[in-house]
Amino acid sequence: MMEEQPKTTYAWVFKDKTMCCYKDPADKCTVTKFWEVEALTAFHDDQLSQATKQINAILAGVEKSNDDPRRHLSFIQFQSRHFLVWTQSRVGPLEDKETIRRTLRLKVE
Repeated sequence: MMEEQPKTTYAWVFKDKTMCCYKDPADKCTVTKFWEVEALTAFHDDQLSQATKQINAILAGVEKSNDDPRRHLSFIQFQSRHFLVWTQSRVGPLEDKETIRRTLRLKVE
C-alpha cells in the first residue's frame, strides 16, 4: 500500500492589482485541473466524466495561451464558490526554511 504524502494547500491574497497564492492550511487556492476517473460510478457517471474532460481541455488551452510565466491559472474560493483567476506564487511563513532563506537571500549560518 502506498503511503499518502501530506497535501500542500494554499490560500490567496489580493494586493496591488495582483492575485497571489501562498502555502497555508486554509486551502482556498487550487490548481485548475479536475480529477478524472479510471472507472465510471453512480456518483460520477459518463455525463460528468465527459464534462470533466471537456472542462480540463478548455482550461489547458487557456493555460497554454498564457504569455506571462509568472502567473498560473488557479481557482480561488470565496463564500463557498470558486472563481477562476490568474495567480502568482508567493513565499509565506509556512514554506520550508530553505525556500524562505533563498527567497529572502539570507546567509547560511
